[in-house]
Amino acid sequence: MKRWKTIALSGITLFMVSFGISTAISQQDNSKIKLVDTIDELEAMFPSAEVCGSCHGDIYEQWKKSFHSQSILHSIDIIYNYVKYAINEDPERRARAEQPGGFKAELMKCFVCHAPQLEYASDKLMREIAQAVIDYYEKKDPKAKDLLSRVTVDCYVCHNFRAVHPPEKPKHNVMYGVKGTGKSVFHGISKHPFIGNSNFCMQCHGAYIAPDGEHIFCSTIAQSYRDHYVPMGGHKSCQDCHMREKNRGHTFPGAYNIEMLKEGLGFDFQVRKVMDTEPLGPVATKRPAVVITADLINLAGHRIPDGCYWTGKVILEISAKDERGREVWNTKKEYFEMGLNWEGIRRWVSYEIKDIIDFSLPPRHTTTERFFAVFPKEVKKVKITAKVKYRIKGNVEFVVHEVTRELDYD
Repeated sequence: MKRWKTIALSGITLFMVSFGISTAISQQDNSKIKLVDTIDELEAMFPSAEVCGSCHGDIYEQWKKSFHSQSILHSIDIIYNYVKYAINEDPERRARAEQPGGFKAELMKCFVCHAPQLEYASDKLMREIAQAVIDYYEKKDPKAKDLLSRVTVDCYVCHNFRAVHPPEKPKHNVMYGVKGTGKSVFHGISKHPFIGNSNFCMQCHGAYIAPDGEHIFCSTIAQSYRDHYVPMGGHKSCQDCHMREKNRGHTFPGAYNIEMLKEGLGFDFQVRKVMDTEPLGPVATKRPAVVITADLINLAGHRIPDGCYWTGKVILEISAKDERGREVWNTKKEYFEMGLNWEGIRRWVSYEIKDIIDFSLPPRHTTTERFFAVFPKEVKKVKITAKVKYRIKGNVEFVVHEVTRELDYD
């Protein structure tokens, strides 16, 4: 809260200077705005979140905790891969980028969602942004980080750029909302139902078709919601779960939030003690065993896992230890989406993925796994532990559920 208060006066001044505030607020079509060469000019046309925070401090503080506030920096590895290798080293894509306006067109395949305001950037500014992506990823350059942190999915992106459904165009300096009430000397206010609908979020949280027809599979959340959750009777919107419930507001929590993971992924674990014997053998050959039933319940509005990383997976791990702590049995099952290129080769980066094989957990569905485990004859007691993990990438992993059952065979 302290930070936005310190910029309140300068923010209001910038707002008034930038927009020439008067009683007749400019509301021209955004498409009439000229392209700019510098980040300062871009911010002068479209207020930053800090400027909005001058009046909307609580919402600004919420937004700062969200990944929308670091929409490039949080996804820097994916965007870097696209800029460094796809545009610079792929011959076909590089040829397109070398055409007039081509470099920006290729780069906007990422930034149409990660920084939509760059639609109004010149080729010069786009190349500066692209170099900053490389410099920050490779060198952790502080100047590059500062530049990239100034283009985010901020207030103006959601409440203006993306707030109305195409072909309708937003009016410059008008902030759209689900209520459209209130008055402001700094900007116009208008009600629009689209911003409260799941289709609003689907503009970015799903497969994207670029103007040249290329399909970019950054995620498939939108398709999963529309094609599976809704047909199976789901009624909640993205905003219901990620904003309205528990007053989450503009933090937009997702897979990095353990509370959201627990709410979206239920787990039921049952075991039954039995004794196993050899086929046609005497009863004396009996060995301790267990029948296990594990239910993974997808309570979310889309498949799990999903998101912008094709490395995401849900992992079910079950192990059994005897009375001496020795592991006497274990198993593991993974749930994920596999991305393939046109040749059927598994790929991990969004722009390379053109086909999908789905091993994920579908929404409004219980996935049941059953196991029969047999232990060594001498085992007297067994502690069975089941863990459900959500791995986003690398070592970024959360234990969503952990359940222990103890069995006595004595």
